[in-house]
Amino acid sequence: MNKSKLVAILGGLGIILAGCGGFVYTSVGGTVTGLGTTGANSVQLMNEQNFIRTLTADGPFSFNVASNANYSIIVSSQPNLVNCTVANGTGKMTGEGALNNIVVTCVPNVPVSGTLSGMADSGAITLNNNTVNPATSVATDKTMSLSANGAFQLTNYVVSGYRYNVTVAMPPAAQYCTVANGTGVADNKYPNAINNVAVSCVPAVPVKVTVNGLTAGNTLTLSNATTAKSTTDTLAISTIGIYNFGWSLLNGMTYAVTVATQPTGQTCTVQNASGVADITKPDAASNIVVNCA
Repeated sequence: MNKSKLVAILGGLGIILAGCGGFVYTSVGGTVTGLGTTGANSVQLMNEQNFIRTLTADGPFSFNVASNANYSIIVSSQPNLVNCTVANGTGKMTGEGALNNIVVTCVPNVPVSGTLSGMADSGAITLNNNTVNPATSVATDKTMSLSANGAFQLTNYVVSGYRYNVTVAMPPAAQYCTVANGTGVADNKYPNAINNVAVSCVPAVPVKVTVNGLTAGNTLTLSNATTAKSTTDTLAISTIGIYNFGWSLLNGMTYAVTVATQPTGQTCTVQNASGVADITKPDAASNIVVNCA
């Protein structure tokens, strides 16, 4: 006589018991520490089936798993204020009892702060912090905009033991800004060590272009190879008018404007394309003309 299957699901424990010929499900889990109890931090754990557990405080966690299955618990999304690592996160179940030896440990990340000075009233600057994601070993950029001089703290914290590199992503109009003390290695034993980043801005020469003849609906891309930044400064333009490149120049810096992408069905040429910035004669860098025909 065939034996019927009996399935009982105990939701809180995640235990499913099957009758003869079925599978036995139990749980694998452990504890997380270092998140705190305020809910300010939130870490996401993921198992081998891509199921997610979101944890916001210290304490236990568990995932359902078959009694004879492999398991793999990883961090799928890190908090900003702490960095979490998993110990004993992979293995194979060898019995029907719950396994609770996975340890998730979260340690503080390090804030990056400093001061901004010299920016003109109603100006805006965008800073970039380049740091490595420990899980992927890939460098990532995180930007933050500032609209006033004074103290600042970047919104993304740095994992202890990893480098940070604060640079100017976009300066204020008609100014040039530099960063001092912007590079180093974060250490959560000294969380106040990265509070001396100094961003300073001074007046600079804008690089302006006048675009004529561009057909409506077309797009023109201009490039400025300038010593003001390590990569080419670009402008995407879709209508006639006067445009500023993002980076203004210090006295003696060079500029060279070219057409990077021609508009469809048109050819654009650049007049007065190159030169050297002169703070006493700033109009020369504003006399660049692009004619499209």
